[in-house]
This record gives sequence, C-alpha cells and structure tokens, in this order.
Amino acid sequence: MWNKIVWIGVLAFLLSSCSSKKKLLKGADLKSENELVVKDNTREAKKTTLRNLFLTNLNYSTFSGKAKMRLDIGKDNFDVTSNIRIEKDKKIWISISATLGIEVARVLITPDSVQILNKLQSEYMVKPFGYLYRFASSDLTFSNLQDLLLANLSVNLLSDIDAVNFQQDPNSVQLDGKLNELSFLYKLNNNNRPYQFRLSQLSKKQLLEANYGEYAIASGQEFPMLLKMIISDGRQEIKTEINFNKVTFNEPVEMPFSVSSRYKVIR
Repeated sequence: MWNKIVWIGVLAFLLSSCSSKKKLLKGADLKSENELVVKDNTREAKKTTLRNLFLTNLNYSTFSGKAKMRLDIGKDNFDVTSNIRIEKDKKIWISISATLGIEVARVLITPDSVQILNKLQSEYMVKPFGYLYRFASSDLTFSNLQDLLLANLSVNLLSDIDAVNFQQDPNSVQLDGKLNELSFLYKLNNNNRPYQFRLSQLSKKQLLEANYGEYAIASGQEFPMLLKMIISDGRQEIKTEINFNKVTFNEPVEMPFSVSSRYKVIR
C-alpha cells in the first residue's frame, strides 16, 4: 500500500474557476490568426521561433486545480480525487482522496525536498529532491515538474538553440533535441500549445510521455483540462489520467502540511 501511495503522489505532480465558465477549444477553434510558421532551422530563425513560443506559456504566480485521477500500475487500478496547488518556483502541494472523500495521502515538493504523508498508515517520508531521479533523469528540475503539469514549454530544455530542431506540418509544430543524456520532444497545436511532450533517457530505459487535451479558457489563458501520462523505467509501466474539473490562477493558496508525532518516519 505504501508503494502505491508513493506512486500516486509522485505521478500526481508528474500533474477565475472555469468549472462553469470554461470554453472548450476543439477543431477549428484551435486555429490561431497568429499561427506559428517555422521558416527554417537557422540559428536566428530558431531564436525568433522560441521567443514567440515562450509567449504562449501560462503566466501565473499560483495555480489551484481539482481533478479526478485514474492510475494504472500493472494489474492495480485506482480512482482518486486530487487537489493540486502550486506556488510558482517554490512549492507543489497535492492532496489525494479516495472513496467518500477520505484523504489518503498528502505530498509537498520543493526545489530541495519531497515529503509524503501516508495518512492511511500514519507514515511519513522526507527525501531530498534527488529522490525523484529514481523515476527520471537527474537533468529533471523543479521547474520541469511545474511545466509538465501545466503544459508549459521548459526554458532549460530549450536553452541550447543549436541542440533544438523544428519541424512543421499542416496540423502541428514539432520541437525536439537533447539536454545532456535527456532527449525531449514537443508537439504543438495550431495555437502553439503542447498536445504531447516526451522525455526519454535511453541509457536508463526511462520514458515519460504526457498527452494534453480538452483545452479551455481559464483566466484568459488556454489550459488543458485533460492530462494523460505514461511513465516507464524499463521494468514497469505506469499510466495515469488526470481530468481537471476546476482550476484557478493567481489567487491565494493554502498548503497545510504538518506531521503528527504519532506518524512513523520511513527511512
């Protein structure tokens, strides 16, 4: 049970209210008058393209989202509710509830540490941020986790212009490249927002793929209400589907996280 709770916690981040006001964007709605055109792969052209693409990233100081989540690990399946809150560049907080709204786990991630409360068994674990390298490359950063959850392009992955390649077809723009041993791929829709993101490290047989869908307008920004992820380490494949039903940006967020003395510390 503990291992399953840990996986749920790790994968949840590895994820004005639009519950009543959201406008779903499908088909022709995704066609933008300012659609990106990739002219060539010269250095100057790529600089211009990246500068324009970064303007489409979500602009926020805080994020709060409530979602239904399904998690498949081998033959085990879980249906839970997640509350995910982000204070940009500082904290990612996740509360996970099972049947009848009973909270089973709470996770707090900072650029320095990962803390997980297993509330079912009164157990607590704290690890340095590097603990996550068990599931991903050491090139992965806290900012990458935020970007993964919110479908933003990661600046550090695209910082080496010479290592980035662009391709375009009538329906999408594709960016691919490498950061050290980490290979990455973005596929963008006609509004220059990702509909697929892939990270891989062949030497460790690690793969992470995120597929985004059901884009909606929230606080004037395009946000994917659906996130599907696949994570594989060469031995096991984990799939998760996160369906957001309420999101807010730039509003105060609370991230309560206290550890009772009755909790057993897991080393």
